[in-house]
This record gives sequence, structure tokens and C-alpha cells, in this order.
Amino acid sequence: MTCSPSVDPGAYAPAAHECAEIAADLARLNALIADAGDRLLASFNTVSAALPGFDGGEPQQIQLRDAVAAAVTSLQFQDLAAQLIRHAQHRLDVLSAHLRALPAPAADGLPVAAPRPQPVAQGAMCSGPIELF
Repeated sequence: MTCSPSVDPGAYAPAAHECAEIAADLARLNALIADAGDRLLASFNTVSAALPGFDGGEPQQIQLRDAVAAAVTSLQFQDLAAQLIRHAQHRLDVLSAHLRALPAPAADGLPVAAPRPQPVAQGAMCSGPIELF
């Protein structure tokens, strides 16, 4: 007769909870990046719309137009970052599912991490007070 360990689906709950917390942090990061990108794009569009009335002469207008175009192009980082965040969230979901499927650890098994405060409380990119380290 073989003895199989009892399976406690909640035994890895702390690790699965940590995965969920990381996924939530990634979702907040994604929202912050999207908000910053939207605000930057709106600002660049405002500058671009004001460009024809700019009195700096054609060479300066061309230089400013090129700078705005380059800045808008560099906003592609937002799309790349969002893709990486979605990929990391998917990997966390898979990891969490695997953790829930594992048999219970021994009593002295997994160490449980102490809860940590959120390092960033910001939920959107807007003006407000600045807190320096």
C-alpha cells in the first residue's frame, strides 16, 4: 500500500496571493504607462496644432515639427511595455494555477513573506504634490 500525501489546495495560497498582488501591480503599471502616453500624445498634438502660428521662422518650425514627430514615435515604448506587462500577467496566471495544483507542502515548507506596503501609491499621471525619497 502506498501512502499519498493529503492535498490541501490552500497550502500554497500565500504564494498564489503574492502572484495576484504582482499581477495587480502590473495592472497599475500598465494603467500609469497608458495614462502618461495619452497625456504626452495630447500635449504633442497641441504643440503640433500650434506649430503653424509659431513665429520662429521655417527652419525652427521644421526643427520643432521633427522633434514632436520623434517624440511621438518614441511613444511606441508604451505599446511595447503594455505587451510585456500582458505577457508577465499571463505568466503569473499560469504560475498561480500551477501553485494551486501542487500538493500541500510540509509544515516547515514555504516561507511566507510579510506583507509589504505599496512602494507607489500613484494611480494616474496628474499634477500633485511631489514626494522625494
